Amino acid sequence: MRVVVLALALLAPARAAVIASGAPEAIAFQRFSVLTSPGPDEPRPEVLAKSRRLMYAEHRVQKGEGWVGALAKSYGSTLSAFQATNNNEFVLMYPGMRMTVLNRDGQLYEVRKDSETLDAIVAKFKVGVEERRKFKEIVVRVNNFPGVALLEPFEFERGDRVLIPGIRVSFDTYHFPFASQAPPRISSRFGSRYHPILKRRRMHEGLDIPKPYGTPVYPARSGRVLDAGWNEGYGQLVIIKHNNGETTRYGHLSKIMVKPGDLVQSGKTMIGRVGSTGISTGPHLHFEVRDKNGKAVNPTQKIGRR
Repeated sequence: MRVVVLALALLAPARAAVIASGAPEAIAFQRFSVLTSPGPDEPRPEVLAKSRRLMYAEHRVQKGEGWVGALAKSYGSTLSAFQATNNNEFVLMYPGMRMTVLNRDGQLYEVRKDSETLDAIVAKFKVGVEERRKFKEIVVRVNNFPGVALLEPFEFERGDRVLIPGIRVSFDTYHFPFASQAPPRISSRFGSRYHPILKRRRMHEGLDIPKPYGTPVYPARSGRVLDAGWNEGYGQLVIIKHNNGETTRYGHLSKIMVKPGDLVQSGKTMIGRVGSTGISTGPHLHFEVRDKNGKAVNPTQKIGRR
């Protein structure tokens, strides 16, 4: 068993300050925070699941762990909690993938800057004075914060964690562009490769996914069709622009079923069918993801994420 230094932190931030009104200096309140000694890289889920205290750790996906919902349950948590905490829908899971795990339901919020207050955090999730007041009481209770946190500004340091209960994240994330979301076979991955037709090394800016001729192709993410038609080596190509400014490309299609300007929905609007048009050695889909500046990024790193 490999051993590394891994912190299993009890979820009350290590340090925080309550600033007393009119007081010249911050009053420090010591709260519970314990770090374990170095332990196994993979903490046993039952340790967290049986704990009466809020805890979190890092988990590395093992072979055979195919659904994040089952993994969340083993830690005493929920699918939505894992998704919200990691900002990942977990459409795609693979051995070695790392994630933050916790033993409660809710989003484990990570403080990004020193002196962020509890009021500022609550304001990110609720609107309205009365609604924020009530929600703040709940956050204080579930995190076991001292009662004074309700009376005075309560500050955190960068890296502290706060459990935000009852949070459900609505994901607009990337999926594989087919009806089935089972990870497909990929014949050529993102990166430099020797091109089988051009006979030279060049950057492969997407994924080649072999599928039978005519297989329906769907948007990997909802958006608006930017272009649809013949495009040199891509053959029949559809380009879709998404709300965040990124685009996806679907090449070598045998048939295009949308036109520029069409709104298309992830997994529901058929945009075309798999083919072998353009520079291609056989029926497959060439799938790309490009950032706001038009730079190609690895699609496998976007699956399940915004």
